[in-house]
Amino acid sequence: MSEYHYVFIRPGFPRNRLVQDISTACGVELTPTDNEFIDCAGNLGHAAVEVEFTHEYEDDHGMPFERYDSLLTVRDFGADPKRQEETARRIFENLRALGRYDLILVRDLQELLASSEAGEGDGSTTHN
Repeated sequence: MSEYHYVFIRPGFPRNRLVQDISTACGVELTPTDNEFIDCAGNLGHAAVEVEFTHEYEDDHGMPFERYDSLLTVRDFGADPKRQEETARRIFENLRALGRYDLILVRDLQELLASSEAGEGDGSTTHN
């Protein structure tokens, strides 16, 4: 089973602003999908980004997943874990810089890589 990188996001509303902000952070336009679990997605060429407006993950491994409304998944097409993490970190940092969202970046729902609170913007500290 492949490991993915996830960015949990709060607030998940308004959804149109969230999608626009994620599109900007990714550098590609996200489009709606017909998938029952994925609300919109984009293709970065080497990776997919998929957004779920809601999720059902419960708090686990000391991470408060339930606190976050929405979920962004990064999947590298070549299953390159280093490139996938670099992509996820870049998107996380771009969203963090907006200062609008509480965020956590996790690897495979097991390891917290970074966190940021809304309003921190470019002055925040992330955990590595």
